[in-house]
Amino acid sequence: MPIAYQEQSQLTCPACGAAFTAALWLILDAQEEPEAVEALLREELNLVTCTACGQRGPAAAPLLFHDALARRVIFAPTPGAAEHAWREQARALHAMLVAALPEDARRPYLGDVDIAQDLAGVAHLLRRAAQRRQRGDGFGEGKTLPENHPPMVPPLLIAVEALLAANDMAELDHVLATYPLLLDPENATILMQLEEVALEQRSHEVATSLRQARALLQQMAALAQTTPSALPAVASVLAQAEAVALPLTSGPEAPPPASRPIGEEVFTALLHAQSAAELAAVVTHYPALAQPNAAMLLAERIELALEEGNERLALLLEERREALLHLHRAPPYNDARLTAALEALLLAEGEMELADALDAYPILLEEPAAQALWQVAAEARASGDEELARYALECRTMLQRVRDGLKE
Repeated sequence: MPIAYQEQSQLTCPACGAAFTAALWLILDAQEEPEAVEALLREELNLVTCTACGQRGPAAAPLLFHDALARRVIFAPTPGAAEHAWREQARALHAMLVAALPEDARRPYLGDVDIAQDLAGVAHLLRRAAQRRQRGDGFGEGKTLPENHPPMVPPLLIAVEALLAANDMAELDHVLATYPLLLDPENATILMQLEEVALEQRSHEVATSLRQARALLQQMAALAQTTPSALPAVASVLAQAEAVALPLTSGPEAPPPASRPIGEEVFTALLHAQSAAELAAVVTHYPALAQPNAAMLLAERIELALEEGNERLALLLEERREALLHLHRAPPYNDARLTAALEALLLAEGEMELADALDAYPILLEEPAAQALWQVAAEARASGDEELARYALECRTMLQRVRDGLKE
């Protein structure tokens, strides 16, 4: 019995009002329909074409995604459906999925269903899972360690464990001398990714430790670059790093610093943000969201919403938390070269001057420029300059098209 399920649906074209029929995926099994999964990842699944006018667009339909190898189930409701309606959709499709599976394949993971806002959200979750597997050590899903093979612990995790176990300044200096890889900038990115995983798994203490370790290492790396002849002592770093709060105390009674709470007004503003620019404007208006612990506080609020049974609120907050993490990872645009490039771009008049700006400043085709234009637009909107905000976003879109064209 096939697991995947496709249904002929009666649709109405929003452009011309004509009625037509199209086959829509309602249950998608990763092993049975790999081509449909590829279409999902390209965000082309359930795209339909009106037989009368040729208008093409996404059909409003739910989807239940199932991957037995990854032991994962994801549900995306019909866009715009009321909560009671999409809960009923989820129950019906989940019952069909379980009924289609052999009894020996009805594993406990089937009861743990992730919720995505739409099909694009499902694709996003799958891409993130694929990226995590690629960052692994080669023993991912579908692979097993050789018999009697000891668990493989990445050197970075060993180094971080030693860092967090340090009890005083001397021990910290010894850890950094023993594990110089801690000061590698690429490993700072890995620590951030581990922090995100810890937050998603509700391991808030682990996430806090990783964030504090990353903050300290960033300070160490910065000072090491200014004085490359010798690694600065940890004591001098801590004196300059007011935001770093690793538990390096001589007594066990010293408590960790308390996190500043995020008020209801801030949560409301976050939920009202419908685009990246609007989110950046909210962060500009509420500086607490720019702090490294903001994602952790949001994760705590998500957990509270789940405990209260408000899954819809938890989903919306999770989407904002992911966008906030993306914003936190955005590099600052205070670099003089990038600032000059942005000025040339924003002041250019006509295609010739735009082309000259791109020739003079290749940095405009790099990711920092896209992030900087995002922040320019957010700050402009926050200050009421809608024209600048709109133009900055138009420039960002134009640069993205140029970048995509160069990749082809």
